[in-house]
Amino acid sequence: MECIFEPSPDIFSASTLFHSCVYVMYGIIFFTAFLGNGLVCIVVYKSPRMKTVTNYFIVNLAVGDILMTVFCVPFSFVSTLILRYWPFGGVMCKVVNYSQAVSVLVNAYTLLAISIDRYMAITRPMKPRLETTAAKLVVAAVWFGALCTAAPIPIVSQLYRPSLWHEVCQENICGEQWPEASQSQQYTCALLTLQFVLPLSALVCTYTRIAYVVWGVRPPGEAQTDRDLRMQSSKRKMVKMMVTVVAAFTICWLPLNIFIILWNNHSEDENWIKWPGMPYVWFACHWLAMSHTCYNPIIYCFMNTRYRRAFKQIFESVLCTIGNEPARTCHRSSVCEGIPMSVHSAHSTPRRRCTLRTPPSVHTPHPAVGAHSAPRRRCTLRTPPSVH
Repeated sequence: MECIFEPSPDIFSASTLFHSCVYVMYGIIFFTAFLGNGLVCIVVYKSPRMKTVTNYFIVNLAVGDILMTVFCVPFSFVSTLILRYWPFGGVMCKVVNYSQAVSVLVNAYTLLAISIDRYMAITRPMKPRLETTAAKLVVAAVWFGALCTAAPIPIVSQLYRPSLWHEVCQENICGEQWPEASQSQQYTCALLTLQFVLPLSALVCTYTRIAYVVWGVRPPGEAQTDRDLRMQSSKRKMVKMMVTVVAAFTICWLPLNIFIILWNNHSEDENWIKWPGMPYVWFACHWLAMSHTCYNPIIYCFMNTRYRRAFKQIFESVLCTIGNEPARTCHRSSVCEGIPMSVHSAHSTPRRRCTLRTPPSVHTPHPAVGAHSAPRRRCTLRTPPSVH
């Protein structure tokens, strides 16, 4: 038997067109997610005003998405849809499977932490807010919980050869090999509960309560000032943004979780496994789940003014650097605003000259001089010709 993988020509999943679509679609995910989440981290790191508790949690979401983008997106589709075997070795098999589970758990636990923080801030405004130090401890607890929850995955992830073709060609695939099938099903259900069902239930409960408080009917006789209205509007925008983030998380990950459950329940069914449409279903579910790494930065950009302004400033700064004309081509609101550095030499610094003008009434010896006749100082700004 020759070691050549030649599927039937009429199978679209083996065609060049399908492989090209796979490369393009996953490539879009990789670059968009890496760029968008990297911008989120840069914005919060560089702007003191953005260093808030909620933004620390948002950065944690971005870090989890970057982890999945780097370790999961390129490895998964290449091995499953392109090569049909795992060429990256046993160590990367464990790392990729573990990283994917950890990143999903980090997203779920962080969304839960954000919802609890928003719930406490809005429903109990008189109590002390969570400080940044405590927020960092919560982030550490999120990562510790995610690492512990996914701990069995690197243990059971290993290379194996499921078919005669893999045996003859001496090629492996990466997957979870449990001692018993029942253990795999139990852990799959537990993981689905911890990363999806329980966090989603808690998110629905907390945001429902938050929405009731924020959009609820104002008590009769209570006056609302302009400041109260602005704060109320700000709270509503934040709640809308985070509800959109939760909805994106739910829509993207629900199909893949359902697919995994059905796959485990029908793992012994040959007709189910060899169904011709299975590669397309897996591709659609997996691509949708991986695309979740792109959506959060887009949501922040469209639904948060500060993030939108910060993203705009970064892009303008990059364009200024590329164009090499920071003062003439850039808008004044960008980070490269101001006059060129070449005019800031010592000899060209604008000089201020002050002259003292004394009103005529001061020169008269009359004793009753009023306050209005005090000397007046006039300052003029002289700019050296070199600046012009």
